[in-house]
This record gives sequence, C-alpha cells and structure tokens, in this order.
Amino acid sequence: MECGMRKIEKTADPNAPEFLQSGETSEHIGRLGTLLRQRRKALRMTMKVVAAEAGLTEGFISQIERGISTPSLVTLYKIANVLGTNVDTFLNHTPPVEHSIVSRAESRQGYNIETKERVYEILERGFPGALLNGCITHIPPGYVSEMTSHEGEDFLYLIEGEILYEINGKEYYLKAGDTLHFPSSLPHRARNLTSKPARELWVGTTPILKDIDGVV
Repeated sequence: MECGMRKIEKTADPNAPEFLQSGETSEHIGRLGTLLRQRRKALRMTMKVVAAEAGLTEGFISQIERGISTPSLVTLYKIANVLGTNVDTFLNHTPPVEHSIVSRAESRQGYNIETKERVYEILERGFPGALLNGCITHIPPGYVSEMTSHEGEDFLYLIEGEILYEINGKEYYLKAGDTLHFPSSLPHRARNLTSKPARELWVGTTPILKDIDGVV
C-alpha cells in the first residue's frame, strides 16, 4: 500500500546528498492525511477526540489530514496509537524488524513523512524486548516541529548543525556535540533556525515501531 512515510535510498554518488527519494511523484502529496482521515472515519472518531487523546490541537490534526502540515515521527506514533494501529501502517516499506547489536551505516535505510527534506534513519533494536529505540533525524533548514509530549525519556545528541530546542517553556540552543536528556512528558519541540541542515541522534523509550513479536 502506498503510504505517507516513504523509503529513501542512499546514493552511490559521493557528491550527492546522502539520500535520494525513490518514486517521488505528485500523487504522494497528502497521502498520509488521506490515510489518517480514512482510519479516523472508519472508527467514527472526530478530529477533536483524536486531538485530545493524542495531546495535540484539533487544528493540527486538520492540517495533517489536509496535507498542510506533517507530523514528526513521534507524533505520528501518538496519532496511530489513538487510532488503534501503529506507525508501520503508514509506511510503504516496513522497516526490518530483525534484531542486530550492530547497525551498519551503509545498509541503513532512510524514511520520511511526506517531505523529502526531513529523513529518519531508524536504528534497529539490538534484541527482543529492548526498551531503548534509536533514530538519526536529518533536519532541514527552517524546520519547526510541532509542540509535543509523550511517555518515557528522550536523549538527544546533535551530530551536525545547530538546533534550538524548547522544553517546558525553556529554550536550549545546541551545537554539534551537545546533548539533551529530559522526561518526554514535558512539552517540547525543535527548530532549525539556520540556513544549513542538521543531524540529530534520538534515543528514547517510546516504542515507535512494533517489535518482531508484533508488540509496540
């Protein structure tokens, strides 16, 4: 099924960007919103109810469904939970669920949600039942995430670039090499105010993708 989050292939050209979009066509635009709206209506849920249970605003849910805004990976996880499903439902290529204590950069796939500039490299869990989840996020210039909160803890390591993080109303300006560790129940968001892309390693206890046994 063609879905809102798409697989990105790494390019062999060393002078090209790290990832290239495969199969990018205009028909993908708004696909995620359509799928979410179909799922919501099938469950006879209003946008107001979905927003309240996901800890988001009704306006933001409306923007996602209309293809105006795109959620972060963690926010998509929250919405999927409310809709009784998981993030995998909205992927056109499901990430591998095999466990490996090593994640090789050259074989790792990248995924995005509607916009090809923001890429997620989902890191494999090392063993069944692992509590930690990892992801390397490529953050484009000018990107501003939605304000969100969820269960668990977040640990962030900024690999490249500069990002302004807002956590519970306080701002933290991070440069490459800086870290953040905080309860993810606190409202938080990220902003790339520069003209250059950034890369962030996220490690958290939020089970974004289902495990090999089907448990998220």
